[in-house]
Amino acid sequence: MPTPIAVFAFNRPDHLRRTLTALAANDLAAASDITIFCDGPRNGQEKNLTDAARDVAVAASGFASVNIVAREQNMGCANAVISGLEYMFTRHERLVVVEDDILCSPHTLRFLNTGLEKYAGEPVVFNIAAWSPPPRLMPVPEDYPYDVYFVPRFNCWGWASWRDRWAKVDWSVFDYAVFAENPCLQRAFNQGGNDMAAMLREQMAGRLNTWDIQMDYARFRHGCLGLNPVYSYTTNIGMGSGTHTTGYNTRLDNDLGRVVAAPRLPEHVFVDADIAAAYRKVYDKPSLPVRVVNKAWRTAFGKNFFDV
Repeated sequence: MPTPIAVFAFNRPDHLRRTLTALAANDLAAASDITIFCDGPRNGQEKNLTDAARDVAVAASGFASVNIVAREQNMGCANAVISGLEYMFTRHERLVVVEDDILCSPHTLRFLNTGLEKYAGEPVVFNIAAWSPPPRLMPVPEDYPYDVYFVPRFNCWGWASWRDRWAKVDWSVFDYAVFAENPCLQRAFNQGGNDMAAMLREQMAGRLNTWDIQMDYARFRHGCLGLNPVYSYTTNIGMGSGTHTTGYNTRLDNDLGRVVAAPRLPEHVFVDADIAAAYRKVYDKPSLPVRVVNKAWRTAFGKNFFDV
């Protein structure tokens, strides 16, 4: 039986329709159970959109079963996802997670299920990510013999993980005070991109309302790695319309036509130094004055992606 799927939706019915249509085109979709979490409206003016998103969810087809969890009140980005993941992981050992602005290739579910099976007994592997930066931003060495690589970062644009990894996450980040005073720890956390410590700082200060940076910190604190595909199985279609992707751009768009149906997976869990360096450059800010950097990155990732 394929791994159950959790989809998180809010107020973008058209995005959700495209996301569900792409998911249903996967060869494992018909055997997969899907649960769609629909957050409630923040105000009366938004209710038409959230109702429309729920209608799209109810109409979903092409899966073994469809379960809808509709929230009457708005829970917000972080709480909606965290509570939904808690709900799912108490019921399932493994989980595939997709948000309503993630467009999947037809091979996404098979890739994620294959990764979950392959690395279930490798606790150092924190998650299987379906997304990866496009090759024009992150070239992989020609002699690299695999179709995936490991990086010190958790990617949430289509991912899968296991209950025991999920259990490692401390949403309060109880030791943040120690981390905040330790430049060595911050540099180590930033091995996946020098935006990471800054995002965690914004979250802890209440200027972000998210969940993925806490998961990434748990991955870091427990010495784990994320697995990424060389060629992305997903692309984000929500730039300019989401809570944290408010600035439209095409910088991170992916061509889904290059995915591998049967990826070559390494037996060893290791970080390739050249790939890690190229990956980090995708997220590292250029050496420009702070004001210029902020403007550029807010344009690229949305004004709330992180601040300095």
